[in-house]
Amino acid sequence: MRSDDESFRIFVPAFRGFTWDEVKRRINIEGHGIDFVDILPAFGMPMIRKRSDRNGELRYLVIGDSNGREIAVAYKEEAGNVCRIISARQASRNERAAYRTILLREGDEPRSR
Repeated sequence: MRSDDESFRIFVPAFRGFTWDEVKRRINIEGHGIDFVDILPAFGMPMIRKRSDRNGELRYLVIGDSNGREIAVAYKEEAGNVCRIISARQASRNERAAYRTILLREGDEPRSR
């Protein structure tokens, strides 16, 4: 069951660690020009999040700021409060608009401009 229609909500990450598949990381760099290592600081700032289940697996999609660039990151939570990054790309126009609108509504100024 997919939950892509769930709306975005404010999210303040507090993960204890991060992990990913190295092959997927290299594919992501080639396909999207984004290295998972470079986006880790984005998880230290407010983001917006919604469920984005795939293949019967509970996953999330977050939109946040990485070095002045709004990005979309798919991830799943693993035991021990670890974030397993699945993919990262530039956020779509609609995702960027949602990010700005929700953070402004909640009183937190988006950091990218």
